[in-house]
Amino acid sequence: MARDYYQVLGVRRDASDEDIRRAYRRLAVAFHPDKNHSPEALTVFQEINEAHEVLSDPYKRSRYDWLLAGGEVIEEPVSQKQWHRDPAYRRKYTPGYQPPPRKPSERLLLMLHFLKYMRLISFAGLGWCLLLTIDFILPPRISIENVLDDSQRKMTWEFHHTPHVVVTDKGHQFPIAYDGVPYFPEGSQAEVVTSSLLNVLIRVESKYKPYTIDSLATVYQNFLLAPVTLFIVSLAGLILRKGIEFRFNIEVAICILLFFNLIFLLFSIP
Repeated sequence: MARDYYQVLGVRRDASDEDIRRAYRRLAVAFHPDKNHSPEALTVFQEINEAHEVLSDPYKRSRYDWLLAGGEVIEEPVSQKQWHRDPAYRRKYTPGYQPPPRKPSERLLLMLHFLKYMRLISFAGLGWCLLLTIDFILPPRISIENVLDDSQRKMTWEFHHTPHVVVTDKGHQFPIAYDGVPYFPEGSQAEVVTSSLLNVLIRVESKYKPYTIDSLATVYQNFLLAPVTLFIVSLAGLILRKGIEFRFNIEVAICILLFFNLIFLLFSIP
């Protein structure tokens, strides 16, 4: 026997008629071609209708159980085969061998089940990008800090291989290029600009001479690609309607991008 109708409906073999009806209604709504436009939906919908047609009829179900138990197969004449009332399920019976339609895997059914919940992840990704946009547009906060001698720097793992660092009296350290070191002498002042909501580091300017440190490991500078990629993938997750596996993989990618965006945000706060 090519197909297990109980497995198609997701019920046990001793399931009651009410259990079979409930499982059929739930799957029929999820895979109906008018509501589900994925290429696999029609095949799955036909499998569901075929399984329900057999298991909802006491005679057909008893005969099917007999076949499952290893009983002898008795072929019915083609003329006695009933046509389903749904046009989407009807198909012509042609003479000769007809390969059975491929049954959807449990993995595919599980993906489809979680897709309706995982679409919320796409909204979460767009919401995160909107929050960063608002945070960047709002007027920033400016803090004036005194520059200390380079010997006061802390040899953390983040600045272990950084040759030149601007150290301030508030415990902040900012990597700087060699040509920018003369603009931050000991005793001068540095203007630290951060965002108003998330306190993300935007830029560091010298009050001694006009100079701006524009190479900072923040989500608004070096890590800007992370939120931009998250926005594009999240938008694609809401627009696309076909391909169960492809859409599921997009939602998984959004989860990964959200995680990395959170990590980059933590590194962006001075």
